[in-house]
Amino acid sequence: MNYFKFTPCEALRPFVECYYVWQSEEGELLSQFMVESPPNGFCSIVFNLGDPYSIQSQKYPSLQVPLHFLCGQNIHSYKLILNGRLSMAGIVFKPTGLASLLHLPVYEYTEERVHLRQIFAPQEIEATADLLRQQQSANERARLLEDFLLKHAVDPLPQPDAIDEAACQIVASNGLLHINDLIRNACMSRRNFERRFFKKVGLSPKYYARIRRMSYIGNLIAGKSKVDWASIFYTCEYYDQSHFSKDFIEFTGRTPQQYLQENRELAHFVKKPREEPLH
Repeated sequence: MNYFKFTPCEALRPFVECYYVWQSEEGELLSQFMVESPPNGFCSIVFNLGDPYSIQSQKYPSLQVPLHFLCGQNIHSYKLILNGRLSMAGIVFKPTGLASLLHLPVYEYTEERVHLRQIFAPQEIEATADLLRQQQSANERARLLEDFLLKHAVDPLPQPDAIDEAACQIVASNGLLHINDLIRNACMSRRNFERRFFKKVGLSPKYYARIRRMSYIGNLIAGKSKVDWASIFYTCEYYDQSHFSKDFIEFTGRTPQQYLQENRELAHFVKKPREEPLH
């Protein structure tokens, strides 16, 4: 399998994490192939150009994923069950990207995958998918994704506000910060800050920071067979091992050691992608 990441244009960087293209090798067909993903705090728009697939999550024991969809915040680990030919192209948004760029009610999409035809004109979604299929170059597919996004983004493109910046600070710090500091820097009351944060991110700031910390833990252990757990929970600023284990079980459904033994994250199956600029 091949996985490619691309950097958005400068005007979109405050709101878009990356574009990606994920595809199997030519002639490679998958059979009940499972890939696991812990919650990462990012929403996405995905065009599936290959065969249909399903997911398993705490909310959905088995769900046939819409062909082209918007994915809201995931607050628990989930598994992708892939069959046949794998070919996807997607936009990964920074925490406030959907709300700031597209004025979408992101809080309505938590733990959901919504067909893009419910959000955009169906004929345009199919036309964009056809254009993506016609391109063999991963870079050109990423360019089409950016064109699609620029077409639908608010005009003029917004400038990051205090909530955008606070959410990105949570991401940059891997959730290891004090929410009171964000509120003070935003010059808002706690109630107003939390209300606006929830509207733009879909989660409370405290809960979002917990997800980003768990995503950081996932990155630290990805692809490893042995882990110094004591070092991990001190690095991630847990008070004790009990608190660390409780959080881990809440977000992944397993103990840290069970997860390490069983996890099938993407890092096990593809080389770590180098993020490239569009050209």
